[in-house]
Amino acid sequence: MTPKEMSELHSQCMNGYQIWSEAYYKELLESKTSIFKLSSFGFGCARLIKDEAEILMVLIKPTARRNGHATLILKKLTEELQSLGCQQIYLEVAATNKKAIALYLKNNFHCIGKRSKYYSLENGNKVDALVLKINF
Repeated sequence: MTPKEMSELHSQCMNGYQIWSEAYYKELLESKTSIFKLSSFGFGCARLIKDEAEILMVLIKPTARRNGHATLILKKLTEELQSLGCQQIYLEVAATNKKAIALYLKNNFHCIGKRSKYYSLENGNKVDALVLKINF
């Protein structure tokens, strides 16, 4: 999956949110701290710093959802992060994104806080984020 395809998928999946550009995905792909798991259905991206990681994105094509692809990508990401010495993973998820929240909770992440008005929408509104964490 190319940076352009990632940005386009981001736009499809996060309609109404500010979208990461092709250039930003290219930068992430080239970063030594970024870890990507790619499939024909989508991708996941995390950033590892020492023994902590942050999941930046898990995106699945809308037509391929509800088939376990996000669970598989999340599992592959967490396994690789653990193999690299990661002890804990954090992520933020929109408080309104109930399906993503359910995915993370099902995979042993726990809510540890909230960031008020964290995400910016294209219309200028803001959405709260939940902060989730898993320890190994």
